[in-house]
Amino acid sequence: MKNTTLKVLFTFLLFASISSAQELILKKDNKLHTQNLKNQKTSILEQKKASLHITTTIDNIVQQIQNISDKISITPDFDFFQGMQSPYDPDIWVYLEREQIGGAFNLKKVNLKNNKQTTLQSKTNKDRKEIVLKPIAWTKNPNQFFVEALYLDMAEEHEGIFIYDLQTNNIEELVIPFQYTKTPLLSPQRDRFIFSGSTKKKIDHLHGISDIIYEYEIETKQSKTISKSIEKPIEVLGWNNLSKHKKNISSNQKSALSYYLPWDFGRENCVSRHGTPGPTGSHTPVGQCGFFTPGGHHGYHAIDFATTQSRDDNVRASAAGTVSFSGISGSLSSGYGRLVIIRHSDGTRTYYAHNKTLLVSQGQSVQKGQVIALEGTTGGSTGDHIHFEWRAAGGNSPTPGSFVDAGQPRQNYIYRSQNTFGSQADTQAPTTSISAVGGNTQSGNFTTNYNDTDNVGVTRRFYQALEKYGSNWYANRGNGFFNDNFNVFYSGYVKGSGNWTVNNGHLRQSDISSDNTKLNTFLSQNSGLPYLYEFSAKIISTSGPRKFGIHIMADNPDQSQRGNSYLIWFSGEDNKVRVYETVNNQLNFRAIDDVPLDNKWANYKITYSPGFGVIEIFRNNNSILKWTDPSPIKNGSTISLRTNKTSIEFDDLKVYKFRADNTTTISAGSAVTKDIRRRNGKIKSLVRDAAGNWSSPGNLDVTINSLTRQNTNIQDDTFVNHPVEVYPNPTNGKDIMLSYQSLAGSSTFISIIDITGRILKSFREHTKESQNHTIDLSNHFTSIQNGQYFIKVSGDMGSKTIPVIKN
Repeated sequence: MKNTTLKVLFTFLLFASISSAQELILKKDNKLHTQNLKNQKTSILEQKKASLHITTTIDNIVQQIQNISDKISITPDFDFFQGMQSPYDPDIWVYLEREQIGGAFNLKKVNLKNNKQTTLQSKTNKDRKEIVLKPIAWTKNPNQFFVEALYLDMAEEHEGIFIYDLQTNNIEELVIPFQYTKTPLLSPQRDRFIFSGSTKKKIDHLHGISDIIYEYEIETKQSKTISKSIEKPIEVLGWNNLSKHKKNISSNQKSALSYYLPWDFGRENCVSRHGTPGPTGSHTPVGQCGFFTPGGHHGYHAIDFATTQSRDDNVRASAAGTVSFSGISGSLSSGYGRLVIIRHSDGTRTYYAHNKTLLVSQGQSVQKGQVIALEGTTGGSTGDHIHFEWRAAGGNSPTPGSFVDAGQPRQNYIYRSQNTFGSQADTQAPTTSISAVGGNTQSGNFTTNYNDTDNVGVTRRFYQALEKYGSNWYANRGNGFFNDNFNVFYSGYVKGSGNWTVNNGHLRQSDISSDNTKLNTFLSQNSGLPYLYEFSAKIISTSGPRKFGIHIMADNPDQSQRGNSYLIWFSGEDNKVRVYETVNNQLNFRAIDDVPLDNKWANYKITYSPGFGVIEIFRNNNSILKWTDPSPIKNGSTISLRTNKTSIEFDDLKVYKFRADNTTTISAGSAVTKDIRRRNGKIKSLVRDAAGNWSSPGNLDVTINSLTRQNTNIQDDTFVNHPVEVYPNPTNGKDIMLSYQSLAGSSTFISIIDITGRILKSFREHTKESQNHTIDLSNHFTSIQNGQYFIKVSGDMGSKTIPVIKN
């Protein structure tokens, strides 16, 4: 077949939408069968006495035709998605509208003569798992029309064809015996559909081709193949006779927005997808840029910009707007993967797909150039790249667009971003403040609201819940929070080697002979969400190694390298920071970068995302190293400070948890699982912008009036109702038992200490269930001489020390 330029006619407007499905939602007795179908766009074209045209093509893009009645009223905060006028009564329209920010949708019928409006289908669709019925054509019956099933904000859109009856509201499925790849074309006689399909058993939803054409008889439900061109694209563009309706045709104009290349200033990337239009025009059908040249092509206005594997480049908003969707579209192995959709002021939407990390949330306002994600290869992707596309108002059909900063391509279709954003360093720090619903006095669980602001945009948000013991602020370690300002030596620590003391409000380690000092504390790190670890440090040693650091996500602090963990390690010898991963108690070097170290106080922040494996390290709020673990550690039970023959002081050791939204629920009460278990509580907040600037802490003091406890001694607190017992006591050492209470899935650290405070033995017990646990300590006491000792138990229930006599 010849490549031709085909004209197309619409008697109604049909936009197509990109969507996908993880499961199909059933309504009443209407069975909607999900099909695993390819994502591409086409149009439904109707005209009497016309002939079908099929062409073999790669680069032809169907022009969209606009023919919408301005009398249709769209619901506030919704966009027109797709609609069609009845050929039997020009006052009757059915149309689909969708929420501007979110996944809600309405299928409506309107009679323009009397302005009577009927809602046929309405869903809030918060999780995007509700089926959407998109009107595509009218049947031979004036009260019935064809709809296509789809899911919003996902990669697949063709989930079956159905007949909607306006009189009964029943839905009848057309049982189609083949998979199809595009919205079908209805014949002018309304008696048969023309479907595009694929000869491949597994369809690539984003990049596969249509290489087979089926004809489907609606009444007989019979189908036949009318054209096949294996692995050579075939497009069905429309019916040929235009003579009657030329006056209704107007081509869709390009978006008036000024799009910018969606990455950093001065960075070079290349167009790499076969058949994709380039930033300044049509792109060659042969993939460019050898380091990423996947097969297939996009059948709509989309561009793949190749990036180096695991480089984690910034993905930037190409124009200002509001985030309509931010999440996993389809799954992490199919479809768009991690996707951001931005709705712009003119109703158009831009898509940024296959990301590794998402840095914005739904409803958030973003500026042109703001970092919204880190590129990756999630979803239906064969390598790291930035997938970018733009959609017409409503987010259904594609709209042509261009980039104002692209210029002509460099060699091999490489484009250098010349945008104005990202070229100047952003030094303005964000701000954050906190308020509580109902005020600063609460009786139980309560909601906190955060006001986070920045000149460009906040990309990371963390919070912390604290509780007051006497004059000291601590946190519930079982809930993933930690805080120690080192006014006194916190009883929740387990000492290893080294000389750890608190002096003048600082934690000091003064042993310069040990090359692996250790100070451990239990901390549940099992949420799966990012954590922020923060502390201050000042090196006192003027010579020697001058090395210090912290183990995070550790699971066995009793071992020399803390079992499995990450060690963030600073060295004054060569002014470097290193990341080590300990695997089965073996140190493994992972990353290194420069860091200026001196004998002055400095603030250190470490963010870690267990979901994505991203570790980023900051010194005095400047990013100094970033590394991604392809097989990240998901769970940890300990953090551990460490030095190497270095005298050093630490201060303000804190751990924050990630928050995705501007609200959090804080639990408060006497139970050990609550965030705040004391009368006086405090909420803190820290946020970061796209340039890595950190805010000053936001602070909110609260009073829990239902609680009276305000003990100064934390050791005896949470074991009041769950006592720790050692028996018999005194003991001969041959028969000594320890009984204690622990929460499910947590670790308890047990130490045997002599009267000088020296730890003789220390070990960890992991518990799977929440119950009373009893262990035999006989093996630990047999080699200990007679005398007075202490058994210290530290866990998620608190800490307690019991004197024991052996004789």
